[in-house]
Amino acid sequence: MKTEETERIGKIWFEDMWSTPNLNAADEIIDVDYDPSWIHIDKKGAAQVKHEITYLRSVFPDLTYNIVEIKGEEDKVWIRYKARATHKGESWGFKPTNKRVEFEGATILYFNSKGKVIDRWGAFCFYDILEELGLVPPFWELHSHLPNFKK
Repeated sequence: MKTEETERIGKIWFEDMWSTPNLNAADEIIDVDYDPSWIHIDKKGAAQVKHEITYLRSVFPDLTYNIVEIKGEEDKVWIRYKARATHKGESWGFKPTNKRVEFEGATILYFNSKGKVIDRWGAFCFYDILEELGLVPPFWELHSHLPNFKK
C-alpha cells in the first residue's frame, strides 16, 4: 500500500470511527480476522472494534481524538493522538464523575496485503486517566493506600 493510503485509514480510525462515531467505517477498514491478543473481548473483526467503541463511549459519550502526528508505511501507520472526554458513564467499579479528562497516546495499525487492518498496538496511561478523574490516588502516593505495603 502507499503511505498516503495507510495514513488515510489511520485518520478514518480515529477521526471518523472513534470520534464521530461512525461504526460502519469498521466494516470497510478492518479485516474479518482482526483479533489482537491483548484485547479480551469475545468478538473479532469489525464487531470487536464496534464493541470497544460502543463500550468506551458509554463511559465517555463525547470522546474525541485529535491526531497530533501520523506516519504511514507500506504495511502500517503510526498515530500519536490527544483525546478529550467527559466521564458520564459507570464503569470499572466507578460512578460517573462528570469530570473532563485529557490524555495522550499512540497506536500502530498493521495492514494485510488487501489494505485491511489486521492488528493494532496501542499505548496510553489508563491509571493517569483514573487519577485525573479523582478515582485513584496519584501513583507516587499509591503505597500509602495499600494496607500490606512494606518499604
